[in-house]
Amino acid sequence: MRLNPRAFALTTAIIAGGLSLVLNILSVLTGWARDFFYIIAPFHPGYSFTVPGAFVGAFWMFIYGYILGAVFAFIYNLISKE
Repeated sequence: MRLNPRAFALTTAIIAGGLSLVLNILSVLTGWARDFFYIIAPFHPGYSFTVPGAFVGAFWMFIYGYILGAVFAFIYNLISKE
């Protein structure tokens, strides 16, 4: 079975961005995993530990998810037997 790299990348990006948004907002509201989000903040321009910052973090995770999903699908298609 071959994967469609564009579709797989978009699906991965939506899942990564959506989960990041939910976890960031949950963390802002409850304080859960606060230290983790402070650690990743310097690597994501525009990110802050606030609700608007959660949307910036979701954007970055969408980008990372798209890239990693496309690379995974490409490598999978290279080594698949079909």
